[in-house]
Amino acid sequence: MIAKYIKRIGKLRIYTETDGRGRTFRKVFVDYVPVAYFDVEKINERKMAVIDLVEQGHCNQHQAGMICEFHRNTVFKILRVKRLLGIEAVFEDNRGPNGPFKYIGTVRSHIKKLLRKYPDCTDQTIADMASKELSIEVSRNAVARIRFEKEELNRLNLRKSKAELLMDAHCADALDKRNYEKNQLELDFIWDQEIKEASEECSTEGSVEVSGHSRKSLVERLSIGEHFNFAGQLMHHYFLNETGFDEITSVYPVNPDNVYQNQAILSTIFHGINLGVPSIEGLKLVNASDMGVLIGQNRSPDKTTIRKQLSEMAELYKSDTLIDNFARVLLEQDFIDREVFFIDGHFLPYYGLKVIAKGYYTVRRMAMKGNELYAITDLQGRPLFFITESNEIDFRPIISRSVKKLQEYGIDRPVLVFDRGGYGIHFFKQLDEEADFVTWAKYVGDKDLNRVSAAI
Repeated sequence: MIAKYIKRIGKLRIYTETDGRGRTFRKVFVDYVPVAYFDVEKINERKMAVIDLVEQGHCNQHQAGMICEFHRNTVFKILRVKRLLGIEAVFEDNRGPNGPFKYIGTVRSHIKKLLRKYPDCTDQTIADMASKELSIEVSRNAVARIRFEKEELNRLNLRKSKAELLMDAHCADALDKRNYEKNQLELDFIWDQEIKEASEECSTEGSVEVSGHSRKSLVERLSIGEHFNFAGQLMHHYFLNETGFDEITSVYPVNPDNVYQNQAILSTIFHGINLGVPSIEGLKLVNASDMGVLIGQNRSPDKTTIRKQLSEMAELYKSDTLIDNFARVLLEQDFIDREVFFIDGHFLPYYGLKVIAKGYYTVRRMAMKGNELYAITDLQGRPLFFITESNEIDFRPIISRSVKKLQEYGIDRPVLVFDRGGYGIHFFKQLDEEADFVTWAKYVGDKDLNRVSAAI
């Protein structure tokens, strides 16, 4: 990309980047730290940038509008909709299909008359009849809209508009602040003895000394008890602390040149999964200011940064060590049931340029490039560890590797359950020396099954 300095607004420096495909991106920096990054041609990314810039306190609404090319009144409406109705309502346009406006009253009346006379006829039949009788071209789509326009009108009347929802949300927000919010905070910090003692103990501690605008802003937000949309997600920090997340992820070295360390990248992915974000691409629709609190930053990394650092982490070949460390901790702290382990493979399609082996993708019912991801889970379906291999690797060697890993984790003779892909008499003899297992045979007829039941 080619970067070009544009201008400086307050403490913000704004750059543009143009890639080889002609797309223009805008990046906003505060003290050399990127705080917003968006495609100028995509309005939803510009809306997210406006929300991040204003809610993080980097600039006012007028300046955010100048940077993201919105009028200040539009910025006000975006922030108001986000605060009252949530982030998804910001991207809704609330526009439905238009009515058949091009038909004058006599044409509409004639079509309605035909619909009443022939209620069982299809829309296309009515359109053909009207075209012949009126000597004009009447489309099937117009007939369908006229047929159901009364039902559509009733449905729209029953559904509240965005303006009405905003009014209701504003009233509810005012009632909540007046009647409940203050009482809830006082109830927690005054009448709950355990919380009160912890609060008093924290108040005696000195303030955290940090450098840089971004860090100071985060500490200030945490100190004043700012409202936080992902506050419930902080409960998962207890799980991360129990597992020793920082110590486990220390297999990846610290890079002083990166704004976000690898631990922060992995933490972002962890919290994104818990919040139901379907992919790394989906993180662009999450409020980076709120997400950043979960990882101890003023804002969370964008999708480009995450992909870049994941590639750098993959080049270190530390994934096996990371998975083993997590698996041992999960077993030691009884997060995983040791009784039985299920193992199964799942095809992961690959759309890159590298030449890799093909496998059968059951969703599309075709062979295509990809890898096989083998998951080893307990009775509750909770994953213990994963093995990723190319498609030319048979399932049975993966089962043997899984047994050896389980033995390394302290389970002397594990019990495995796997499907018919692992069936094989000679393999069973080898596996029986190290583990117990449950499976089923391929292509077994009724006679063979009856023979087995008779022998039992």
